[in-house]
Amino acid sequence: MYRASRIGSPAPADRQGQGANILRPLFHLPHLVSVQDELAALIPLPAVIIANLAVRERWAWYLNLAIAGGSVALVAIVGLGGLLSALAGGHSPAGAEILLISAALAAPILFSRPRRALASVLPIDPASPLTILSLVAVALIVGLQANYQASNDALAAVSRSPQLQPIDVVAQEIPMLLIAVFAVGLFTRRSPRDVLVRLGIVRPAPWQVFAALAVAGLFFAVSQGADSLQQALFPELSRRLNAATSHYYAGIGGWAGIGAIALAPGIAEESLFRGALQPRIGIVLAAIAFTAVHTQYAVTLDTLLVFTLGCGLGLVRSRLNTTSSMTTHAGYNALAGVGIATFLLPWAIAAEAILIALAAGLWWLARRPRTQAEVS
Repeated sequence: MYRASRIGSPAPADRQGQGANILRPLFHLPHLVSVQDELAALIPLPAVIIANLAVRERWAWYLNLAIAGGSVALVAIVGLGGLLSALAGGHSPAGAEILLISAALAAPILFSRPRRALASVLPIDPASPLTILSLVAVALIVGLQANYQASNDALAAVSRSPQLQPIDVVAQEIPMLLIAVFAVGLFTRRSPRDVLVRLGIVRPAPWQVFAALAVAGLFFAVSQGADSLQQALFPELSRRLNAATSHYYAGIGGWAGIGAIALAPGIAEESLFRGALQPRIGIVLAAIAFTAVHTQYAVTLDTLLVFTLGCGLGLVRSRLNTTSSMTTHAGYNALAGVGIATFLLPWAIAAEAILIALAAGLWWLARRPRTQAEVS
C-alpha cells in the first residue's frame, strides 16, 4: 500500500520535477539485478503447493507438517543464537527475543488441540493443512519483520535504498500473485475459473464499483488525518518518514508510474491477503500479515494506518468481493500518488458525495423488486 502525500503538497513525481514526463520508461536495466530478491520471495511456493496436495494425499500431509515444523524450528534456532550472541557481546537481545516469541506462538499451531481452540474464536478449519501453513506463516512473517524493525533503522535503510521504479513495483508484486493463485489450489485442486471464484475475483455490480471508489476516497481522507496527527505528535519522526518515502518513491513519475503503483499492488496484494488468506484466517490476521510486509514505514502511526486500511479492505472483500477491494486499493494508491491540492479539496468532497450517491442509488435500483411489465 502506497503512502499518501499530504493534501496541499505535490505528488512525489512533481516534487522531483518529473510530473510532465508521463511516458517515462518502465524498464531501467540497473534495477533488474534485484530479480534475485523477487525470486527469493517465491521460496514459500513449493510449501503452498504441497499444502494443497495434503488436502487429499497423506504423504503430502506429513510433508506439510514437516515444512511448517522445520520453519518454526529454524526461526527458533536463529533467535536462540542471536540471543546468546547478544548476551555474550553485551548488546540488546530485543530482535532475538522477538524471533523466539514468534516461534513460541507458531509452535502450538502444529498440534490439533490448539487449532481446535483457535477455531472457537477464528474462522479457521482446524483440520486443514492449509490452515496450519497459513497460521504458521503469519506468525513467523510478523516475527521476522518485527525482528528487522528492532534490529535496524528502517527509515535510514529506505533513505539509502535505490529509488523505486515502475518495473520494481511490478516485480515485487508478481510473487504475491503467484502465491495467491497456487494457495487456493491452481492445477492441484481447482481450475483457473474456480480459482477466480475462490479468490472472490468476480464481475462487480455497477454500484459496487462506485462504492469501492468512495471507500478509496474515505481511506485517503483518513490517511491525511493520520499524517497530520503524526506531524503534530512526532514532528522529527514525521520529517524522517517524509524524507525517506519521498526518496524511495521519487522514481515513480508520470502516468506509467502511478498506474504501476495503483494496479500492481491493488491486484496482487488483494488476491493474496483478501482473496486467498482472509477466508481462511479472518479479517484481522490477514490485515496483520498485510501490515507486516509494509516495513518501509518503520514503526510509526503509518503502521497503524496500514493495519486499519487492511481491516477496511477486509470489510470491502467480506461485504462485496475481492474485485471491489482491488478497486478500493488501486483507487487509494492512485490518489496517494497524484495527491490533492488544497484548492481542489471542495471538488474532492463533491466527487466523494457523488460517488456515494451513485452507489446508494444503483444499490437501491438493484434491490428494488421489478414489476411484471419491467420483466417483460
